[in-house]
Amino acid sequence: MTLTAFALIVFSAVLHASWNLIAKKNRMRFAFYTLLCIPGSLFWSNVQFWTPIPLSGLPWTFWLIIAATIFSDVFIYCIGVTQSYKRMDMASAYPMMRALPILMTAAATAILGWGAPLPWISVFGFLLVFCGSLMMPLLKFSDFKISNYLTPTIFFVFLAALGTTGYTIFDSKGLEIIRDYCAAEGMEIPKAVQSLTYYSTRSLCLVSTLLITTFSLKEERNAFFEYWRERNFMPFVGGICASGTYVLVLIAMNYVTNVSYVQVCRQLGLPIGMAAGILVLKERSTPVKWVGVALILIGFAVAVLLK
Repeated sequence: MTLTAFALIVFSAVLHASWNLIAKKNRMRFAFYTLLCIPGSLFWSNVQFWTPIPLSGLPWTFWLIIAATIFSDVFIYCIGVTQSYKRMDMASAYPMMRALPILMTAAATAILGWGAPLPWISVFGFLLVFCGSLMMPLLKFSDFKISNYLTPTIFFVFLAALGTTGYTIFDSKGLEIIRDYCAAEGMEIPKAVQSLTYYSTRSLCLVSTLLITTFSLKEERNAFFEYWRERNFMPFVGGICASGTYVLVLIAMNYVTNVSYVQVCRQLGLPIGMAAGILVLKERSTPVKWVGVALILIGFAVAVLLK
């Protein structure tokens, strides 16, 4: 992983924790997520008019990847997040939703053979970050046992993690297809432009799917208009943070040999999310949470800096 990728992901982690805090405070639901995604889609839609990459020339596998990442985002991740935040506080739900994709992404990329093989030192670091993430929702050290995680609520956390893993891997593959296409056509296009082209296309497809889904559900349709009537602009503020988050992540994907490194670096948002939950939402802080933070930082150093 390059210094460029590291800097981009750290900044994106701050933005990611910010929009999750806004979502938790404003009751995360389909209507909210739809409004949250609209600002980024509108802002980056201009890329469609000036990008030198002809979308019509991309192979059919690119559009299959787009379909897969949208399905993962809308019908797996969004459902998981909305239901998790209904049942858990941010200090508990957020770390667990970020922890599971670490190992899930590493396993998926290994099985699919996407990206460079991970060295054992990185895998060990991933495990440390994973354990640290799982400790952060706990109140005391004796709570660190499997039975406390096997609850009905954990299903939705797992669903959110599965969605995160899915769209992360598919987006990485989508960017790879664009890179390969540009190389085959002899097009020397900056990596940032390639990433923005992908994000703009993905975002337009995502918002279209979310709007159709939201307006198909009566409660979500009513909630959508309620945000407008109340002049609640928090979804748009969260949308700016969410858009910035993923644009930076997509650009960073161009500078890593395996997307699993992106996933583990994003865990740096966990200490930020915990601090936000404590300071803004007045949630509890315990010694075990700080041990979890320490493990995340040590695991990150082992996985990324010592590999």
